[in-house]
Amino acid sequence: MNELQTTKIAIAIAPAAIVDNAAFSSNVIDLQDFEGSDYIEFVCTLGATDIALTTLKVMESDIKTNATTLGGVPVLVMDTAAKPGATDDNSVCVIGINLRNKRSRYLQLQATMGDGVAGGFLTALAIGRRMHNASSNAADRGLLSVDYG
Repeated sequence: MNELQTTKIAIAIAPAAIVDNAAFSSNVIDLQDFEGSDYIEFVCTLGATDIALTTLKVMESDIKTNATTLGGVPVLVMDTAAKPGATDDNSVCVIGINLRNKRSRYLQLQATMGDGVAGGFLTALAIGRRMHNASSNAADRGLLSVDYG
């Protein structure tokens, strides 16, 4: 078994147009889709930026309003200490959440780009690690396709 086959992947922040002085549209992650995972990482990829992110945090709730909104009173899980800045073009940052601790059902990565000349690009994946059931099947892992050589 390939250890990578024990991961499940979901889009936390989809690729989109440049964002300036606004929040990125972010998907709510249902931890029931990550059954058996003991750890989840939000892997963020920055494109060109001319300003720092003002917000980069993970929130949780047992209620979701819709696919991009947590319901109830969301609680802060983690706020990153060092936000990516204006000179961090084409870099990657990771926020890891231990799922062995008591977690609410829904998690959401929230990111806001500061007010720059143009703004910046950000995408993010949620990767559940160490799932109990390994699979090389793309659909089982939340993927469009998977190929191993």
